[in-house]
This record gives sequence, structure tokens and C-alpha cells, in this order.
Amino acid sequence: MSYSNYYAASGLFHGSMSAVMGTQFDILMVGNDPRLLGTVWEKVESEVRRLDKMLNWFDPESEVAYVNREAGHYPVAVEDELWDILQACKRYTELTDGYFDITLQGFDSVLLTEEDKSVFFFSESLQIDLGGYGKGYALAKIRELLDAGGVGKALVNFGNSSILAVGTHPCGAYWPVGLDNPFTKERIADLKLCDCSLSTSGNMPSHPRHIVNPHTGMFVEDRKLVSVVAKDPVVAEILTTAFMIADDERIPVIASRFDINEKHVYKL
Repeated sequence: MSYSNYYAASGLFHGSMSAVMGTQFDILMVGNDPRLLGTVWEKVESEVRRLDKMLNWFDPESEVAYVNREAGHYPVAVEDELWDILQACKRYTELTDGYFDITLQGFDSVLLTEEDKSVFFFSESLQIDLGGYGKGYALAKIRELLDAGGVGKALVNFGNSSILAVGTHPCGAYWPVGLDNPFTKERIADLKLCDCSLSTSGNMPSHPRHIVNPHTGMFVEDRKLVSVVAKDPVVAEILTTAFMIADDERIPVIASRFDINEKHVYKL
């Protein structure tokens, strides 16, 4: 289900989709041409639905679901885009010392063959889950569409956990975003976002067991929340997962391998 509207008095276009990529999606675009913004919205909506269809491992017709069903039996050739995503995820697994791992069993159990762009699992029980990567990747794609459409000010929000700020708020020098403690509702930080992305991972009172430590196979059950601000929404996305799991001593080491400021890592 989707919704969109242009508010002429404020020059804001709002587009919304429910139940896409596992959450609610909203975008605010600033401009005085509702037809142009409407065209950009249609492209954004189409792209988000396309990516959801490709990456959603719960959808039996998705490419990822097909790989999960078959790659434990024989090498499965994948489309160029998914091949590039898997290569990127392998690199991020190495850069995060294995704390970000879409297999949860170790990327050594996956064989990626360049010649035919095929994927093979050495374990029949192995599955890939791009839930900790997909929204960041979608934000990067959306940013390309906004740039191509000439939209210089926008705020894109996947369920308050993955946010892209393009340019500034129409009434200020940044987009104001607050981080709250989900257990006490107290404010953790007030952020000023401009041309960057924010990703948040954490345990919630209603959802305390959903992040698995790939090194132990155990759920992270601490009352913990991690947010990362980065230029690259994919980097922000994968680092919040890694930092939810990694020890405090490892976080600065891992952060040093990426283009982020350690001051832009917020932990509860």
C-alpha cells in the first residue's frame, strides 16, 4: 500500500509505503514543482519494490530465496547486481572481522566463482540474509534517483532505523533527528544530519532477540542500541550490526577501516 501528497504551502512532497523491506518507508522531498517530485517519487517507489522483491529471503520468488534453496546442492548463477552485492558483503565481512556476516556461519562456507558469477554453499543448511544490508543499499540507490531528478533536499526514512538526509531542512541548516532510549524513552542524542546517513540497530522491549553473533551463533540479548552516522548509507548499515556484536575494544579498530568519525558512533 502506498500514499503520496504534495503540500504546496510548505513545498513538501510526502511519499509513503507500508510493509516494504520489512518496515514502513517514508520520504520527504522539498521543491516547488509537484510534477517533477511526483515523477521522482514514482521512480523511488518502483526501485524500493524492485529491491524488496530481489533481496527478501522470505519471498519464495525472490532471487535470494532461490539461491538459499538451491546453492547448497549446486552452483547457482546470479544476476550481476546480486553478484556485486555478495562480493561487497564478503569484503565487509573481512573488514569487520566477521561481525557483519550475511551467512551467520562464516563466509568461508560460500564459494563465489567469478567466471560464471555463481554461488555455492558448502553447507546445505546455510542461508544468506541481507536484512542488515538491504536498507542501506536501497538508500544509496534512492540517493542516485534524487540526484538524477534534481532533488537537493530530502529526508528518506526506513522505519526510523535507516535514514538518509539529502541537503538541509527547508527551514534550517540540517535535518534534525533524535535518538531515544527504547527502554526508558530518554533522549540519547540530538543529531544534525546533512548529506549523510544514519543507521540504528538494537534490541527493543518488544523485539529483544533478533541479532545473532556469527562467532558464537548466540543472540545478542543485552539492552543495547548502536547508531552510526556515515556518508555512505551501506557503511552505516553494516557497521551498526557489527558494532552491536563486537567488544568495545574492537569497535575503534573496525571503525578506523571506514570513512567515519568515531564520534559519530552512538551507543546505549
